[in-house]
Amino acid sequence: MRYVKEPTYTKFITGDIPRFDDRNTAFSNGQREGNKYTSMHNQCVENLKKGKKGKTVLDAATFSAGATVDYVVRRNLLGREIVPVYNTTHRLESPDPEKISSIVKEKARWIGADLVGIAKTDPRWIYTHWGEQNVRYSQAAEVGDPIEIAEDYPFVIVMAHAMGYEMVKRSPAVEADTDIEYSKGAWCSASLATFIAELGYRAIPAVNEIGINVPLAVDAGLGEAGRNGQLITRDYGPRVRISKVFTNLPLVSDTPIDIGVQKFCEVCELCSTYCPSKSLMKGERTDQPWNLHNVPGMKKWPIKAMQCLDFWVKNGNHCSVCIRVCPWNKPNDLLHKFVRFVVERNIMSKTIVYFDQLLGYGKQAKDLGYDIETHLEPRE
Repeated sequence: MRYVKEPTYTKFITGDIPRFDDRNTAFSNGQREGNKYTSMHNQCVENLKKGKKGKTVLDAATFSAGATVDYVVRRNLLGREIVPVYNTTHRLESPDPEKISSIVKEKARWIGADLVGIAKTDPRWIYTHWGEQNVRYSQAAEVGDPIEIAEDYPFVIVMAHAMGYEMVKRSPAVEADTDIEYSKGAWCSASLATFIAELGYRAIPAVNEIGINVPLAVDAGLGEAGRNGQLITRDYGPRVRISKVFTNLPLVSDTPIDIGVQKFCEVCELCSTYCPSKSLMKGERTDQPWNLHNVPGMKKWPIKAMQCLDFWVKNGNHCSVCIRVCPWNKPNDLLHKFVRFVVERNIMSKTIVYFDQLLGYGKQAKDLGYDIETHLEPRE
């Protein structure tokens, strides 16, 4: 791992990067085009009624349980400024930015974050307006409300929450760690924002709300952006979910890192090979967007977002295949730490991809069931 002066995406910038409108995400667009997220949930019910392997009522109950805190916290706390409960009259006077940054990161880990970093709030990664999906689940604004927070909240604390290696191997069957980590992200961001608010400073917790997670996390030194559009971290690969807190507490930014992802993704392409919906690009980067779901100004591998969401609807639950097959998705043990050491230096990348496949990494788990019958009967 190398610390670098600028995020690794910087060298791929080709022009002005327009801010993205949250109304143009696939999720928001899906709300307008027949409420696709609800259609996905309806297909989930059809799957459990048929007792489909890996998509039974036990599987659906698991991801629903995992999402409980996410739904409650999102609707009541995320995407809006936290109001202090106890200390409503005083503020911590002129805290030393370096010392308070260390304390904030300590509290983030104590609350439950697996990774935490700090960056200056880059206006390019803040949505221009609220979109349908985030409004529906947070109720923090109205669709189309403008978002202008960079000046009032000059710092962002970004946290990553690790999904389980074995659970991710289930995808595209039900993989419930996405849901439980979203709940952890909601809990961690809201709790850390409360800590800051009680110090007398402003704080807005968010998971998917307000801004684009991956570049914010890259700016905060948590990893790099990969071909699959995900944040790729050193310890967990792309197997993380992200939350953040915007604040005016005076902090010190962390240094971006280079872990070799850019060159590795150029030769790997496993995510695009195995993507069930063929939403991920092969070949070289481009700064030309597919459609309104991407923006120009940076060479990257743009995702066909609606194509991806349409597969989710057909599948009856979200998909993590691009995370499952990524060679960076490995247990954090001694063997894979050594391989990571080699990968970070872009040594034998093609060979490593070859042996990753030969040894069977990235394959879907064979055991998707429970040792119990899952026949259903009508509720009384």
